[in-house]
Amino acid sequence: MTVRRTLVLIFGLVLVSIIAKNLVWYLNPPFRLHRAGYDFDYSTLNYIQFFILFLIPSIAAVFLYRADFKIINNFYNRTAGAVKKLFLAGSKNQEAVLVIAVTVFWIFNLMEYAFFRTLIENKNPFDLPFDTFHEGLKLGSLYNFLNNDQGLNQMFIHGYFLDILTPYLAYLIAPENHGVMGYRVLFTLETLLCWLGSIWIIWEIVNFTTEQENKILPKIQFILFSIVFVACNGSFLILEYQVGFMLLQLGLVLHFLRKVTYSDSSPKFILVVSFIIGLSVPLGLLYATKYGMIFSVVFVLAIFLLFFHEQYKLFLLGSSLGATFFGTIACLMLGWEQVLEIGKTFVYLLEFFYARFTMPFISDANEHYLWIPQLVIGILIICGIQIIVNFKQSKNFQSFIRENTHLIILLSLSIMVSKIALDFSDKTHFRTIAPVSLFLLFASTAGWMNRLDELRYLIIQSYTTHKTTCVLVFIFLLFINMHPKEAFRHVKPYWKQISTTDEEILARKGYSYLMAVEEMRPEIKNMECFYTLTSESGWYYFFKKPSCSRYHSLVFAIGKAATDEIIDALRSKHPEVILFSNYRSFRSFDGSRSHPELYKFIYKNYRPYKLVGNHWFWKRSSGGIAGAQVTKLDITSSITNLIYDSFQGVVILEGILNLKSIYNIDSIYITPSDHKTPLTTSIYDNMIRVKSGFLEIPWSIEILMTNVLPETKSFQLWGYSSGNHERIKIGEEFTLDHSKINIGNMYVFK
Repeated sequence: MTVRRTLVLIFGLVLVSIIAKNLVWYLNPPFRLHRAGYDFDYSTLNYIQFFILFLIPSIAAVFLYRADFKIINNFYNRTAGAVKKLFLAGSKNQEAVLVIAVTVFWIFNLMEYAFFRTLIENKNPFDLPFDTFHEGLKLGSLYNFLNNDQGLNQMFIHGYFLDILTPYLAYLIAPENHGVMGYRVLFTLETLLCWLGSIWIIWEIVNFTTEQENKILPKIQFILFSIVFVACNGSFLILEYQVGFMLLQLGLVLHFLRKVTYSDSSPKFILVVSFIIGLSVPLGLLYATKYGMIFSVVFVLAIFLLFFHEQYKLFLLGSSLGATFFGTIACLMLGWEQVLEIGKTFVYLLEFFYARFTMPFISDANEHYLWIPQLVIGILIICGIQIIVNFKQSKNFQSFIRENTHLIILLSLSIMVSKIALDFSDKTHFRTIAPVSLFLLFASTAGWMNRLDELRYLIIQSYTTHKTTCVLVFIFLLFINMHPKEAFRHVKPYWKQISTTDEEILARKGYSYLMAVEEMRPEIKNMECFYTLTSESGWYYFFKKPSCSRYHSLVFAIGKAATDEIIDALRSKHPEVILFSNYRSFRSFDGSRSHPELYKFIYKNYRPYKLVGNHWFWKRSSGGIAGAQVTKLDITSSITNLIYDSFQGVVILEGILNLKSIYNIDSIYITPSDHKTPLTTSIYDNMIRVKSGFLEIPWSIEILMTNVLPETKSFQLWGYSSGNHERIKIGEEFTLDHSKINIGNMYVFK
């Protein structure tokens, strides 16, 4: 049998088998349930279906074997001719094939990591299908911005573009009720910006060489560095969406340094590029505060290092004009007061932000990820040694600075971002510092290659001699590090995903979010503002209400002054309903630990109102829980478990309530024996069982001992009924040993 007939037979059988499978699947009755029961005899139907699967391809095989299709023969002739021409063209232009392979490699990876991972299957930072904290933080600021007459004075932001403009642009471009996906599309573009900036930096690094006549080695380095960068994504590094603009700034700085170091740059070029760099400094601060401040330090360092270049004065002039120009534009557009408000936010973040979110560097939570900072440390050591060697081999200090400015900047930047890993010591932030360190490793490797003449000559000679083999190896390495299926299998669902409404996304979230929004929206729509203690700012977006306080996410209200500001806002705007807690309150951010005064205010002015799913809404009430009438019930309680948890600084109490008759108790709370104001509250467990004529109901509650004075020894358990607005004294007073909680290492922000 000829090759053509063999191919016709194989491809024909594949096609016919697919048709047969779909036919059998279509004929399959819907009542056939796998492992659900065996009362029905499936054997006869199984035989028929198998016979169809066997018979149709068999008949097709006989037909295909005996047939000789002229159309198919002509198709094979044309295909073979085209493949032959393509192969010959590829053999003559191997570098063009390699360029195409690199381009396809980056297109596939950008489609996968910037689009597919964000819009369809993103795992970080979003907790799909909707992240009520991270996405909610941005979308929640929208109605603060739209309903705010005083601008940023009534908002807390840590990136004007990311926190304000991105959700506002989503609001403008997205249809009604599609704001979440509108924001996610813009977030995808911000992620794409990170990848494009990374590609630019790698390109500038490999071309930062004195060997301008050598074009082979930079291409090889670019391919290998690209493969390493993509292969490390997810395991060693993460490109955080906030870092995109800083990577573009860094790419521009490296491009400028390369031009002024190894070519005769015109004054016009120096002025234009330095003007753009200077303009980008205040723009970066508005884009993302954290990375804007980091690049500002890099900019100051670059000014100092360029002092040893002949073009220092032109750079200083151009960058100063750029920074002044954009600063003036920002003041005119935002207003001087708004610019000062952003400046206050910078100072606030420097003072409180890192201390609020710091974690132990060595802990059980991150012991499996310490290899990441260890590799970063190794890179820093290697680069440090290289700089020392370069210094010893340099003619003078000025030539050393000129030739190693890019290395010094990347090393300094790597050290600065390492501070982030030390402040936020977890696997995610370990990986966010890795990209800059990897760029440093690339620059260091390229630097060594420039100095090792024998090795460089060997690589170039080997590539020239075995060009075809090297090209095939590179194409193979590129191919195994890209995933066409992951990159393009969801191109069609992208449009379906983008058209998803806000309600559909919230419904997929589960945990009764949509039910809570729909039930509470009629009550909240007439309120001036809304507030949640869960730090989930997404509630403001779905209720279409601004936050009562500029700290729309409680987790960013750090220090007693911020707490007092929230209390004053709630006291003056007196929202009728607030969200007190839900399932995330104890999984993510527990505000009672850092804001005891705020919770004391809530206990005195609000009372439990509705529990929708797991979302506990409280209503404004004079006197709060303590203002409820005391009623007496035949009820007793016993503590079955008492745990002193020094790690969290809490005492966990579990027990059983015994009632003779049914009474609707919604929540329980604990007070000092000589006070009415609750120390802590908990949703009541409605699991009821009958034992010896009594109704037994389990309960559990936590007391944060950092909020309890050491002299407070006696406590009382209470029950509360929201329907009757009554409180019930449960059992007798009990004592807790404050000394069993080691709170010596804990602190409260002042």
